[in-house]
Amino acid sequence: MATNGTQAPGGEEWARYGRALVSGMAEVVGEVSETARPLLLETADYWLSVGLAIGTQLPAAAARLLALIETEERGRAELTADADAFVADALG
Repeated sequence: MATNGTQAPGGEEWARYGRALVSGMAEVVGEVSETARPLLLETADYWLSVGLAIGTQLPAAAARLLALIETEERGRAELTADADAFVADALG
């Protein structure tokens, strides 16, 4: 999803990830101007990548951050369901 002259990875896996990202953000993407969409998607891609890095390298910190972001168990369960759906879309 890289913009601003940077080179995005190629291949079908990258395209599938991009479609999953756009699909997951469809409501938000639909609310911003077309000129802002690439930056919005690049920002989402960056923070998703940061979250994945934290989750894989520092799982205890990831759990603490998630608890800060979503204090209610029900909300965390919804995020988990959303995460499962995103992974299924992005990875098949």
